[in-house]
Amino acid sequence: MKKVILVLAVIGFITTTATSKMLFSYNKESKVYTLADDKNKACIDACNVCIATCNKVSATCEKEKTAKMADCAKLCKECAASCKEAVKQMKANSKDSKATCLECAKTCEKCATECDKFSTDECKKCAADCRAAAKQCSAM
Repeated sequence: MKKVILVLAVIGFITTTATSKMLFSYNKESKVYTLADDKNKACIDACNVCIATCNKVSATCEKEKTAKMADCAKLCKECAASCKEAVKQMKANSKDSKATCLECAKTCEKCATECDKFSTDECKKCAADCRAAAKQCSAM
């Protein structure tokens, strides 16, 4: 009886493996297995860079304590939050991820426009990173 169950389990496993889509691919150059379905990878990566940059700029702007910098800090926080939500939706393969990404793109553009008003290297980098995330999110 145990042999019959074992044989059925093996047949079930082979059938499931053969009929399901491949989840991993093997990169011969780097000798690493990666997820085959990484359609959102570029967008997730761009959003993660944007989150890090926005958090850094937000912290810097809050130290300045001027009205202009307060607006920049607020928009950077909103942008980081929007990107975090977009990443969460994409990683979960949510049906709402496209709509979330479009909203994220709008928020990123607003943040980029605000950061462009300042001449610091940090703000210029933030604007560039926000635009890169907006571009990737719009393409979703």
